[in-house]
Amino acid sequence: MSAKLTIIFYILICFEVGIILLILPWHTYWEENFFLYYAAAKLHWQWLIDFAHSGYVRGAVSGIGIINLLIGCWEIVDFRKTVTALSPEKVHEEQTSALLDNRPAEDSSAN
Repeated sequence: MSAKLTIIFYILICFEVGIILLILPWHTYWEENFFLYYAAAKLHWQWLIDFAHSGYVRGAVSGIGIINLLIGCWEIVDFRKTVTALSPEKVHEEQTSALLDNRPAEDSSAN
C-alpha cells in the first residue's frame, strides 16, 4: 500500500511541477520578480534580468515543464510495474536470494 501511495504522490508532484514550469515563464509574475531584481541590483548584474526575460530561457523552463508532465504520464502507464518493483515483498525476496550458502561442500571421500 505504501508503494502505491509513494507512486501516486510522485505522479502528482510531477504534474504540479510540470504545470507550474510550463505556465509560469509566460505569466506576468515572471517579469515582475522581486527576487530577480533584488539579486541583479545587489550583484550589479543587469544582464541577469535580460537573460531571465529572454524567450530562450522561458522556452527552456517550459521545456522542463513538458518533460515533467511526460514523466508523470509515463509513471501512470507503468504504475503496476513500478509498484511491484517498490513493494516490500519484492525487496525482501531480492535480499534473501542474495544470501547464498557459502559453506564448502561436504566431501564424502574423506570418510
